[in-house]
Amino acid sequence: MHILTQNLRMGRGNLLGFGIGLAALSLISVLFLPSIQENGQELQGLIKSMPKGMLAAFGISEGVSLFTPEGFLQGRLFALMVPLLLIIQGVGIGSATIAGEEERGQLEMVAAHPVSRTRLFLEKLGVLVVALLFSSLLLFLSVWLGLQAVGVSLPLSHQFAAVSGSFLLGLLFGSLALALGAWNGRRAVALGLASLTAVVTYLWNALAPLNKDLAGSQKFSPFYLATGYEPLRNGFDWDYTTILLGITLLVLALGFLRFRQRDIGV
Repeated sequence: MHILTQNLRMGRGNLLGFGIGLAALSLISVLFLPSIQENGQELQGLIKSMPKGMLAAFGISEGVSLFTPEGFLQGRLFALMVPLLLIIQGVGIGSATIAGEEERGQLEMVAAHPVSRTRLFLEKLGVLVVALLFSSLLLFLSVWLGLQAVGVSLPLSHQFAAVSGSFLLGLLFGSLALALGAWNGRRAVALGLASLTAVVTYLWNALAPLNKDLAGSQKFSPFYLATGYEPLRNGFDWDYTTILLGITLLVLALGFLRFRQRDIGV
């Protein structure tokens, strides 16, 4: 666990700053819920006048009311903003822990010690998981506190499902960046390809319903698997969660197999 704890200790400032910033942003957003509900009629007309494509690009799907607690939190936080921030955190960490250290020549020094490639890979993955869990925990607490402050009651299991979906998205794309970095040792490649994949799959989820030929295909997007089924209203969908975890494990397995075989720093 030395590699894991050392990495977390070195990055504790960024970890704390990101987690607290995410929590503060989410709390402030939740506190706006009463004012949004009070001005619902005026805002409803404005939203109806907006093109469906524009709404979809911001993760607001047809049939979601932004003036219910569930719809507001889905549209304001969990459709785009929170998943995006956790993906940014995940991809940043995932691309840095192996590929970033390898480019700086630090990974070779670590690998020169009596530590197996398996342990090295798993502890680097542990850095990603712990960071995302910390941010997600602060996010969950901020949403819960905000709802308590404005007197709104939502099932804790539904709140947990929404936060978990965003965590899993961060974990998936962070794992993709980690695996790509483990595959070729180049941070720019890992960062770029993981980010591009996140953007493409988000747009697929958001815009596919607008095309009759693609309607329904968004259910294969990681974003739909994580948040598209409206967990704040419906709770966990264990089938989708299992599929998302399976994809993540597959990505990690491919990256690990390559990392175990190739020469570091070459």
